[in-house]
Formats: sequence, C-alpha cells, structure tokens
Amino acid sequence: MKNLMTIMALFFAMTTPLYTYAQENEEPQKLIEALTYEKQPGFANASSKIFTSERKFTISGFGEVNYVNFQGSKDKSSEDMELFYSNLFRTGIWLGYKFTDRIILVGELQTEYLTDQFQQGEFAFAYELVLDFLINNNFNLRFGNYPMGIGWVNQNDEPIGFKSVNRPEVERLIIPTAWMEFGLLAYGYALPKLEYAFGVTNGFNGPNFSSGTWIRNGRNHNMFERPSSYAFNGKLQYGDEDDFLIGVSGYYGDASKGYTFSTEDHNPYAGEKLNSNLGMLSAHGIYKVGNLELFGLMAKGWLSGTEQLFQIHQEILGAETFGYYAQAAYDILPFFNQNTEWKLPLFVRYERLNTHQKIHQDLQGLDYPFAKNDLEVVTVGFNAQPKKSIVLKANYQIRKNFAGIEEPNQVELGVGFIF
Repeated sequence: MKNLMTIMALFFAMTTPLYTYAQENEEPQKLIEALTYEKQPGFANASSKIFTSERKFTISGFGEVNYVNFQGSKDKSSEDMELFYSNLFRTGIWLGYKFTDRIILVGELQTEYLTDQFQQGEFAFAYELVLDFLINNNFNLRFGNYPMGIGWVNQNDEPIGFKSVNRPEVERLIIPTAWMEFGLLAYGYALPKLEYAFGVTNGFNGPNFSSGTWIRNGRNHNMFERPSSYAFNGKLQYGDEDDFLIGVSGYYGDASKGYTFSTEDHNPYAGEKLNSNLGMLSAHGIYKVGNLELFGLMAKGWLSGTEQLFQIHQEILGAETFGYYAQAAYDILPFFNQNTEWKLPLFVRYERLNTHQKIHQDLQGLDYPFAKNDLEVVTVGFNAQPKKSIVLKANYQIRKNFAGIEEPNQVELGVGFIF
C-alpha cells in the first residue's frame, strides 16, 4: 500500500500543473467545451476532443493509478507485467491539430510504470499517430497507427470506459488490448446510428506469441517498420451506448512476419517460410434502462501454423480460443439522493475464456509444460463517479483456472480521470 500511495502522489504532482495551466490560460467557454464529450468513431472520449473543438490545437488525455493484491502466488510465465503487477501508474496525453476542418492530426504518447509483488519495476510506453481525412458523414479515411476496432475496450481504454479496475481478462488474453496497428482505415455511417469501419494493417508478429497469453506478445506498435505481412479488420455497430447498442467486429491476416526457418534448424521446416494466419470474431452489446446497465461480449479466435510456431520457441499455442463475459451494473445513488450528479454503480461480471480450446493434432500429447489459461473469473465491485470524467474503483475477483494452475483471487483498487 505504501507503494500505491507514493505512485498516487507522483501522479497528482505531475498532472496538477497541466490542469492549473489550463485554468489560468483558457477562457471560460473553452473550459466548458473541454468538459463535453462526444466520441469520434474509433476513439474514446478524451481522444475525440479535437474533432468537436473550435480550436486548431487541443491537449487532452487520461490517467489512472491501480493497486492489486493477490491472495496467493501469481503465475509470471507470461513475462508481461501488466498481467501480474501490484502497482500501476498509467497516463496518456493526446495532442490534436487541425490543418483544416477536414484534415486532422491526432497523436498520443502513453506511458506506464508498473511494479510487481517483488517490487521489481518496469517502465513502458506506446504511441499512436493518425491523420484523419473527414470527407463526409458516410465516408472518411484514417491513416497511421490506430487502435483496432475489435471488441470494446480497445477503443474505450480510458478508465471511465470500463467498470473494473483492470481491463476484462477476455480483452487482455483473447483480444490483446491495448492493440494498435499501422495501416489505412475507411469509416463512417452507412445509415443513421449504423457505424462501419474497414481497414488494412500490418500483420502480427507470430514468432513472438506465447502459450499463456496467445497472440498478445505479437502486437506491433512500430509504425516506422516496413510491413512484412498484412491483415484486414472490420466493424459494424448500431445504436447508442447510452441506450441500446450492438456491434460485431473481425480480423484476419498473415501472422508470419516474414519469418524463415534457418537451414541449420533441426526441424521438419528447415529452410521453409513460416505459414501462419490469424482470424478473430467478436460481438458486443449494451442495454441501459433507468439505473440498470447490461453489457455482454464474446470473442472467438483461430490461429493456423501452430505446429510450425512450436519449432521456434517450443510454445504450444491454441489453434482455437474463445472468451466471453456478461456484466450487470446498477446505480444505487438515486435511492438516497435524486438531485446529485454523482453516480455509484455496483456491478458484477462473469468471465469465461480458454487460450487452448483446441490444440493442433501434432502438438497433442506432447510431454512439454506450457502455460494455459482456462479461466473462470467472477468480479464484484463498485465505481464512484463525482462526474463523468472522474472515477474511483474497487472490486474483488474470484478466479479459477481449470488447467490446474494456481490462480489466486485478487483485490483491486483504482482511481482514474480524463481531461
């Protein structure tokens, strides 16, 4: 807990000067504008600020500080500290610039500092840079390193965009949030409330895949790298997230990354090129009535060439995966005060996922240890929101791994905001 308090102090020390500067230098009407949130397709609340602003240049962003206490020993075989950290400090700064009302540049630098239960620290950063060409409501173009539209959290990754302290496990281990790729995207509204997107990007780096986290370690964040493989992504979404919304999304592409087995390799594929393709489908829905909010998401993944990928790092990967979760949240504050702007939704979420739903026949029965996440996770908690831009979170997770791997329950606390 001491580490958490230290990180929170550092967090607010870094963000307060920026907020004070804005207060001292913005006109009142500009401050009002900064507190309204209207999403641009493919972006979350804060990152959409430049699209509705009257100014040519905007600064926006988000921050979060999280603490996780494991009720036992946590598996670290993934080597991805985001999956087993104790303390997290994450911030994203968005810079938006309008060359014209139809040509808009948006860039983000996201930084995070994590420590685990052994007080080992890790600093990481990711960037995003896109250029939007706004043609009309029906057709627009986006070029650059943009967030993929698969699932929900990947394009709603600000802390106010999801109820739990951490992102749902389905959208970390099956859908590898946060997931950005370099490419070209066409998007718009085919009909009122019917949003579409279709894009082409560079493909995954299959040789980096690992058993327990499936494709997560193969994400590409380097937009300056020449693509060696390609992929396609698409999304259809109908409705309004403040009322009723349904959406489907998909991805298919080459995950070989141009890899060729050395002629000196002692395996059946020596001298051959890796042949691996990745496919994914996801669907989600939101329904809100009164103080009740219902949310559901499912994801299904396919990966070919797992028998070849095994020869690179001896990682047994799932040829098929699946994951889903259902969540209900209810705001209890209106029972006590009808006139407050505060919200206090209590929520419960059930998750089920398997990173190895199906294993290639050549890999079945191998006497080789590998990490497998065949998880069931029940999360209960609450959010306290003084206003839409600020959230205090707390939840408890009951976790079970049917693969026989120890999976401790955990307590999670967090605070986040957008500006």
